[in-house]
Amino acid sequence: MILQTRDLAVSIGLHKVCLGLDLDLAPGSRLAILGRNGAGKSTLLSTLAGLRGADAGTLLLDGKSYAEHGLRSAARLRGWLGQDRSDPFASTVLETALAGRHPHVGRWAWESGTDAGIARRALADMGLADMEEREVHTLSGGERQRVAIAALLAQAPRLYLLDEPLAHLDLNHQIATLELLSQRARDSGIAIVMVLHDPNFALRYCDQALLLFGDSRHIAGPVAEVIDAPTLTSLYGYPMRRVAMADFFHTVFVPE
Repeated sequence: MILQTRDLAVSIGLHKVCLGLDLDLAPGSRLAILGRNGAGKSTLLSTLAGLRGADAGTLLLDGKSYAEHGLRSAARLRGWLGQDRSDPFASTVLETALAGRHPHVGRWAWESGTDAGIARRALADMGLADMEEREVHTLSGGERQRVAIAALLAQAPRLYLLDEPLAHLDLNHQIATLELLSQRARDSGIAIVMVLHDPNFALRYCDQALLLFGDSRHIAGPVAEVIDAPTLTSLYGYPMRRVAMADFFHTVFVPE
């Protein structure tokens, strides 16, 4: 397993995010985290990334704790995409994507031509091949999000932890990003954990789901077993209805 938790307890302040969480994420798996605003999705994801401590339980990355791995080893295995975009220094799109190669570069070394090639391919995958020399400060929010995902692709970890990766993206780029990540999972065996807001995207692009109810309760399992109308109604506090799309051989959930 690339990521494993046993009896994990996570909280922020007095808010209990989850208790007794057991997860087994194998290479190639795609896990969606769903829940209302404030349920603790980002807090849990940052805990899974080793960026904050859990209250109790065991968290293993490729069979070891983050402390056993150390920062550089963990960064080669685990990639993190947070919600915040901070660019305090002027840099080009290519330079920003190259930052993803830092875990693979020696302490006193510079990025090689091979690293630059990897970064350029990542930008091309995100539809940014013609923007290498643009300053990141001149980009739109959606373009900046795609650059951040390109940097993660350039990092080439085995586990992707993505906090709202579709933020600021239009529908075309949302679908393109999910298709690309799913293809990487199938072809390269990467594992993905991502916070999503649309349960239909979770159904279409993930094989597992973790639902956080905001009061320490959670449900985890295969998407087909976990995601249904009554559970989504309870999760979001709004009536949801299942609609079978016979022509497309899949199901969608819509508000009543």
